[in-house]
Amino acid sequence: MTQPSGWYEDPQDPSQLRYWDGVVWSSHVSPKISPTAQQSTIGMPYGVTPAAARAHSDGTQGAQGPAAAKDGFTSPQQGQGQGQPGGRWPGYGQAQDQYGQPQDQHGQVPQGWQSHPATTPDGVVLSGWWKRVLARILDNIIVSIVALPLAFSPLRKVFDVFGAYWQEVLRAAQSGSSAIPEPPSTELLAPLLLASVIVLAVQVVYTVAFLTMKGATPGKMVVGISVRLRDKPGPPPLVAVLKRTGVQEVGSMVGLVRVVGSLGTLFTLMDSLWPLWDTKKQAIHDKVAATNVVVGPQPKRRP
Repeated sequence: MTQPSGWYEDPQDPSQLRYWDGVVWSSHVSPKISPTAQQSTIGMPYGVTPAAARAHSDGTQGAQGPAAAKDGFTSPQQGQGQGQPGGRWPGYGQAQDQYGQPQDQHGQVPQGWQSHPATTPDGVVLSGWWKRVLARILDNIIVSIVALPLAFSPLRKVFDVFGAYWQEVLRAAQSGSSAIPEPPSTELLAPLLLASVIVLAVQVVYTVAFLTMKGATPGKMVVGISVRLRDKPGPPPLVAVLKRTGVQEVGSMVGLVRVVGSLGTLFTLMDSLWPLWDTKKQAIHDKVAATNVVVGPQPKRRP
């Protein structure tokens, strides 16, 4: 594994930075020192503040000699011949993974100049919004497949009612009548409501069971995310899962009521979009249950 793409000290000219595209050094260069260099975190290892970097540089530059970079980091030239193209990852005193790349205090490999990702209080990276959406889609497909045999009877009645209605429409058209039969809305209400309740019940049982046991539904496992309490690792407890699932599905429950169904749809939409602007990347149901969706699986509970 090579070092991630990003801006690093130029192996040919230590006074400037050159962009490493993940395979080779590119032709893009930039001056290393800027008027705001004292306040900048550019070129620093993940999680290191400018003050900490300057303190390290002041205390170690004299001991390291001229081969060391001005800001206390190992230059790419120094790492040649040590297993990584263009030199070692710019960092000092850091733990390394199995490929020799340094890790931050939470075991994450730093990503060059990228901004710090949102994390839980103990440093676990939070999931992005698109992964949550994809996981929800996959879970809905699985739930639909599981619920289909249970909802077959009411759905069959829906198809029978629709079939009879279209036969009436065809007969009216063949007879030359301009009157179109009224849609069978009242006859469809009961079987559609029953089918929706069955699917919702399967969804709740499915979600509660997997989150309590594994911390993730199958859809979340596929995309590599899981659910945990914000301040504690591991699968969330049953009470938190029930709160989370209840609020998450309240929109679907309200949607079954004809008069206020649109309000349930609006709540579901807002709940789904909330992590996009929330600083803790929590949906409304996450806030109620004090949970977060994070990257990676959850460790098993200790007995």
